[in-house]
Amino acid sequence: MEIVAALIGVVVCVVAVVAALKLRPSKSGGRTATSGRPPVRDPFAIGDPWRRHVAAAQSAQKRFAAIVGTMKEGPLRTRMAEIGRQVDEGVEECWQIAKHGDQLDDTIRSLDGTGLRARFDRAADDATRTSVQSQLDSLERIRSARQQTEQRLHTLQTRLGELVAQAAEVSIVSDTTAELGAAVGDVVVQLEALLQAVDEVNTTGRSRGFETGGPGTATPTT
Repeated sequence: MEIVAALIGVVVCVVAVVAALKLRPSKSGGRTATSGRPPVRDPFAIGDPWRRHVAAAQSAQKRFAAIVGTMKEGPLRTRMAEIGRQVDEGVEECWQIAKHGDQLDDTIRSLDGTGLRARFDRAADDATRTSVQSQLDSLERIRSARQQTEQRLHTLQTRLGELVAQAAEVSIVSDTTAELGAAVGDVVVQLEALLQAVDEVNTTGRSRGFETGGPGTATPTT
């Protein structure tokens, strides 16, 4: 009986380990599908204006995929497909930034600026006023970071759409995939920087990185 009990215990442990491995999130944080295909994101899972930016980026992504799909097999299509993976990455970054922006909107609503201002006006001592003023200052920093995040996300997803339009010219006129790939890569890098900055606001309440010319500042269109 002791042997049977021990065997049952081993089986239970193995099943538990397997289940834990299946449930453990991937190192990519769930951003990349295991099949290599871009994950499906629903813009309507978040509020405006964030959903509009995600939808616009997804539209550019679909247009780029359609362009590559019409090209003949060969080196040019291979290079364009590689750029397409960069576009996919950029769209995923847009999604992550938009989710964080939506969370900032929730945070701003929960902090209740109107209520804080009323508390400040009613405060009868300096200690209370100092405390409430500190909360108001934090709220203002979060609002500023939220506004800059939305503006920069709009600029970068618009830039991504412009580059997709240029991709149509590459497919029928001339091979400028090197320049196109570099430009798309630049947008992705800026999106990654913006994501890091807004993530810090969500996790720590600090808004470092949102100074003029900071993370996510787009390169002028050429």
